[in-house]
Amino acid sequence: MPSPQNQSHPHQEHQEDAPIAGFVPLAIARIREAQKLNRVAVILVCVALACFMFFGTLASVPAFRDSRLMYLLFHYLPYALVGLSIPLSLYDAFIIHRYRLNQPSILLLSVGIASTLLVVCLLWQLENWLWLAMAAWIGIAFLFKANFKRFFNFLQEQSQNPLQNQPQEPSTADTQSVSSD
Repeated sequence: MPSPQNQSHPHQEHQEDAPIAGFVPLAIARIREAQKLNRVAVILVCVALACFMFFGTLASVPAFRDSRLMYLLFHYLPYALVGLSIPLSLYDAFIIHRYRLNQPSILLLSVGIASTLLVVCLLWQLENWLWLAMAAWIGIAFLFKANFKRFFNFLQEQSQNPLQNQPQEPSTADTQSVSSD
């Protein structure tokens, strides 16, 4: 005989699988995973900025002015950290596009410009302009952070007021006025 703890109520099971604002739970789980990856990308970007400031300050101290290691850490470590965030941001862009969390034109514009800048700088060895491509990728990580925050705020609103935000069927007076026009 099954215990009462193991028995699930069909109504509760249906509520757990019910879409929230048109998003099925599996989609919400994927978006939440992408948000976690975006947090990692944002952390990498923040660490890159901190390394740039820290090692840049140390490289300007007279005791470390001639240190090649300090120069390499100051110059290349931030690029490497931002570079590690690029695949994470590309995955986030795919998820954002897949579930239409942002307009495709905004995604194409932001990711396209950052990618074009990076490819051009790397192919033509424009080291003096590489900072611009990295700045674009830094901006993308924070743009996606804002997209995920807006999405989950929207879901929270929808779950708190599910009936208020449901589309309403037009009344007969509304349909008659539309058909008479």
